[in-house]
Amino acid sequence: MSVKSYTYISFPGTAKDAFEYYHSIFGGEIEILTYGQFPEEMASEFPFDLNPDAVANATLVSDVISLAGGDAMDESAPGLDGTPYSLLLIAEDEAEGRHYWDAFLDTGGEVVLPLELAPWGELYGHVRDRFGISWAINVSVS
Repeated sequence: MSVKSYTYISFPGTAKDAFEYYHSIFGGEIEILTYGQFPEEMASEFPFDLNPDAVANATLVSDVISLAGGDAMDESAPGLDGTPYSLLLIAEDEAEGRHYWDAFLDTGGEVVLPLELAPWGELYGHVRDRFGISWAINVSVS
């Protein structure tokens, strides 16, 4: 049996923009399926009203990340504030780590914890991207 793991995020109506954004940062293969792309007979089986432009499922697979998600089915779902979780990127060299750090900040992200030398001897910091997702970045330093 083969098992894969993806982090799945329910976005508050911003999934398409978020996945295109992450694709611009991480590269890889992106697939986005909206509810409007389902055949009508299949769409009638959903137990909720469909917004045809809402993302039913999206995936992004790159050398760095495997991410899945979609738009929340309930329009009153809370937004993403990044407080109870973060996604962790572990870089082997400082240039690579700073590349992702800068990519988030240069596109509307904000520093939660500066990328600095941590007590365990590596660079570590948190940045919240423009979609509210918190990214922890840990960089091995020689």
